[in-house]
Amino acid sequence: MIPPKPTDAPTLPTAPVPVASPPPAPGSRPSRRALVFVALWTVLVAGVSSGITAAVVGGGDDAVVEGAAAPTASPSIWQDTRTHPADPPTEPERVPSPTSGAKGFVMGEKATSGGATVVVRKVTEAATVTLDDYDSEDVLKAGAGAKFAIVETTVHNDGTDSFDPVCGGGISQGLVDAEGRRFDVIDEVFMVKANRAADACGAELQPGFKREAVFVYKFPADATPAEWTFSGSRGMTEGDTAVVRLGTGTTSS
Repeated sequence: MIPPKPTDAPTLPTAPVPVASPPPAPGSRPSRRALVFVALWTVLVAGVSSGITAAVVGGGDDAVVEGAAAPTASPSIWQDTRTHPADPPTEPERVPSPTSGAKGFVMGEKATSGGATVVVRKVTEAATVTLDDYDSEDVLKAGAGAKFAIVETTVHNDGTDSFDPVCGGGISQGLVDAEGRRFDVIDEVFMVKANRAADACGAELQPGFKREAVFVYKFPADATPAEWTFSGSRGMTEGDTAVVRLGTGTTSS
């Protein structure tokens, strides 16, 4: 049995049946009207066929439409378009003072640390320092962009053990400038003329005695000495550092 013809199949228009006309005479051409009619019919059939082919390929529910615009692609990742309040500005980190928590004193006052008691008598600045090399004197220059800070002190041994104030590590824990930078005593401190004269280096200071001692530091020419630090334990005991606030050029008797 022949199945019925599908009802949804596209139907092409039926070509009109031309009216019979007497055959043209030999040697004669088709009329101009007939040529125009054939051309129009050809264009009509071709247009209808192309539209149907472009609209449906494969037929049925799975038909693919060709020539249609591609769907607009949507982002595969969700983007957060919400606004949030700006973070508050962060303040610069505060660096603690290198002498914070240490015992504080002033020039001319007896500053104590462990068994050492020190009076800072004078602080001066100079471009050179005189060294005593036993047989001769030499001049040590700070050099370009630098200078020396000279801290003159009287050191008392109020403890039970002897110590050397200047050499062998000494009691100095550094000179601190106004910007909080710490500077070490110069290597030639034991040769400084004032220390040679006072035998400040090399001989232990015995309990109950005192001695004059000079501490020299090299630091930038534009720096200002602010604090002098020392330790009676020569830095061996934690928390015994003493700080003396300085006044450059001030003399104390």
